[in-house]
Amino acid sequence: MSISDILGNLKKKAPKPQKIHISYASNKGSVRTRNEDDLYIDGLGSRAKENMSGERTLFSSDSYVFAVFDGMGGEQFGDEAAAIAADTIARHSAELRESPVELLNDAVNELATEANNRITGMVYAKRANMSGSTLVLAVLHNTVAYIFNLGDSRAYYYSGGNIRQITYDHTVANQKLKAKILTEAEAKKSSDSHRLTSFLGVDDRWIGLKAQSYEPFDISSGALLLCTDGLFNMCTDEEIAVTMAGNEEGCAQRLVEKALEKGGRDNITCMVIKTV
Repeated sequence: MSISDILGNLKKKAPKPQKIHISYASNKGSVRTRNEDDLYIDGLGSRAKENMSGERTLFSSDSYVFAVFDGMGGEQFGDEAAAIAADTIARHSAELRESPVELLNDAVNELATEANNRITGMVYAKRANMSGSTLVLAVLHNTVAYIFNLGDSRAYYYSGGNIRQITYDHTVANQKLKAKILTEAEAKKSSDSHRLTSFLGVDDRWIGLKAQSYEPFDISSGALLLCTDGLFNMCTDEEIAVTMAGNEEGCAQRLVEKALEKGGRDNITCMVIKTV
């Protein structure tokens, strides 16, 4: 059986949810003067404000698209880069929802290339030194999540009191970890853990920009978390799991408050997606 057959069967067998509950929150943090994060919720397309939170329930669709972005560049238009990335997802959300699973990687990479070109064009037009955005994207078919990322914004899966990181951080520290230059403990503490090797806004004339994809999984027994590094740089996995253990209502805001309690040194954006 081919991979496309397996994915197709997984999609067909997935139970059809009555509704999807989304809890979302974004905060500029205790140190930053502006919020350069952004987010996209299918059917809402919400732009992250300095401090915002909310709940949303979606009905009557088999497929949904969600994303979180972390703009980079400070005064060099990081917030604009994240907004461009969010707008590009919004423009192509119908294509992502309707794409056959075996073609989803291509669809994501096409929109990533478009977002990348739009951001690099903005940087050139504004004569900025550097600007860009991370991306963590979830395409939900029934209860099966297809995850993609560029940079170090993450997807986690929470179930039964435990949390599991789904995505890989595209950082220099992780490259050195792979090359056995650093140990895992050294990589976590290294300043290279904040230096990205892939993101939207990179000059890809010499290397093709491709989002990393992951094995699809069913979220019906737990919850999917999309977040920027303002959460996990402040909170341990255990703290995130404990905070997610409560009711889904207000879950994202509780996570933001926990990161603020631990220092809030960066913008914090969280989105928790659960079938109900």
